[in-house]
Amino acid sequence: MISKDPFINNFGKMPDGKPVHIFTLQNNNGVKVQITDYGARIVSSWVPDRNGKFDDVILGYSCLDHYLKGHPYLGATIGRVANKIGNAKFDIDGETYFLSKNLGNHHLHGGKVGFESNLWDIVNYNDGDIPHVEFQLISPHGDQGYPGTLTARVRYSLLQNNSIEIKMSAFADRTTMVNMTNHAYFNLNGRVTNDIYKHRIKLWSSNFLESDKDLIPTGKILSVKNTVLDYRKLTEIGLGINQNVEPVSNTKGYDHFLITENYKKGSTNIMAEIHQSDTGRALQVLSTLPGMQFYTSNFLNTIYPISNGKVYGRHSAFCIEPSYFVDAPNHPNFQSIKLNSDESYNETIVYKFSTI
Repeated sequence: MISKDPFINNFGKMPDGKPVHIFTLQNNNGVKVQITDYGARIVSSWVPDRNGKFDDVILGYSCLDHYLKGHPYLGATIGRVANKIGNAKFDIDGETYFLSKNLGNHHLHGGKVGFESNLWDIVNYNDGDIPHVEFQLISPHGDQGYPGTLTARVRYSLLQNNSIEIKMSAFADRTTMVNMTNHAYFNLNGRVTNDIYKHRIKLWSSNFLESDKDLIPTGKILSVKNTVLDYRKLTEIGLGINQNVEPVSNTKGYDHFLITENYKKGSTNIMAEIHQSDTGRALQVLSTLPGMQFYTSNFLNTIYPISNGKVYGRHSAFCIEPSYFVDAPNHPNFQSIKLNSDESYNETIVYKFSTI
């Protein structure tokens, strides 16, 4: 029944035979975004350049099989907890919970089988004036080591101002940890070129988290002033990304958590703006979350061609991953990501496209 809708198509089958779908949302301006229920992820986003030419600016595979064979979280919903948890453990009320380890001795992006590797249930789909699709995933008690059964929802809407709005919500039957995000990889060139060096970026951030050699926060908050992380003014990414200086020499590019300086809880605040002068495409990232991981695909290898027929490698895309602080459960000076059974988690991420 689902596949009969012209905006819903089959995307393949899971190993157990369950069908996977891809949804196409399109607004009145011709902007189009494709989303699949596998990992509740963005597969592609077609937006115009300054001359009205449309191209895909979000990296994603054209078939499910390529995702199933391994992927660098392309476009996916990340959870239960995004980013890293040091030593793959945390305490709640004096009890220690041990999580699955999938990054050496640490826990990354929800573990070995995170939200990105699950087939989500389809809750709602509408291709009207505000086209949207909503997914739900029930993560059972003990999933990847986390306590409590968690019900998570993600709703993607394509607005008429060319914004992709992502609303994430969750509740649990006992105290647990939640810190979700989206892991879209952007290249505003579209298919023109593979690197992002000429993208100009501005980050609404004056401070970042100091990290150790494993990129686990030390607990210290440092100023971006006089570092290659100072993007408080529009600056080309390529000017700092390859410098052999701290704090990028250990990461082969940017892979740092920056604190949003204009954060106000419950308010959707701008945290990043990116321009690509050759195409005229621009992107603003806004969120209700207090910080972001700025990542420049330092170890990216898409292995298989993405939807535009190219294989993408190092520094060919950037990610702005809004979230709470990295390894928050293990740092009392960081904002808590604890979710009690009488509370709900509700956060928003917006990707707003325009031209310059």
